[in-house]
Amino acid sequence: MLYAARSHIGLVRQVNQDSYAVHNDVGPWQLLVVADGMGGASAGEVASRMASEEVSRFVRNEFEAFADRPQELLVGAVHAANRKIWEAAKTTDEYVGMGTTLVAALFNEEQVIFVHVGDSRGYLVRTQVLQQVTKDHSLVAELVRRGQLTEEEAQRHPQRNIVTRSLGTAEQSDPDVEVLAWGPGDVLLLCTDGLTNLVTHQELSNLLAPLGESASADDVEAAADGLIRLALERGGHDNITLVLVVHRERSDEQ
Repeated sequence: MLYAARSHIGLVRQVNQDSYAVHNDVGPWQLLVVADGMGGASAGEVASRMASEEVSRFVRNEFEAFADRPQELLVGAVHAANRKIWEAAKTTDEYVGMGTTLVAALFNEEQVIFVHVGDSRGYLVRTQVLQQVTKDHSLVAELVRRGQLTEEEAQRHPQRNIVTRSLGTAEQSDPDVEVLAWGPGDVLLLCTDGLTNLVTHQELSNLLAPLGESASADDVEAAADGLIRLALERGGHDNITLVLVVHRERSDEQ
């Protein structure tokens, strides 16, 4: 596998409330986590960090117990993260109301398990076709699904940042789960809305589709840099975080 990860504060925000984690040693599995915090002062930063750290801790520590149930492992990790953030928000004044979105992917050589809560997204490129795997838990996404807004209108809607599901803002938060097959040449992208609010699906495809079995580590790094640069050129009004993975045959990685 080839990896690239970036987190940029953007051009407007004073604090980076995004967080991410990459672990390539969870037995035969590998784990990616991206979270986008919300809340006043440093609370959003705390919530996203708690989410990425707790999901990572749970998956790594409980892997043996769930070795034949990877979906349950990942969902359990999200529940554990939600509990931790919820309890912190209840017991610490400056954390009241904090929460975070989360998208995570647990993958091996054959399949990818996505979980997500909120509007951070997971994408998969197969045969040079980009697919958004996750469905945003947001007000504008629901309006688009109902046919009340177009995708273009949603991009400019003043309430596009309102999420309808998050971690830490309720005692229980259940993630959506998607399981897909993947193989050599396929590409994973996990990212926050600081990227997708400014970069179109077609632009994402243009940068990611050329990656594949023949991609080098430098190519993957350049694609990650290109996505960040494009969001900054559009104003960079939010934090921007992404993790890219290109599936490679093990023999290619030696």
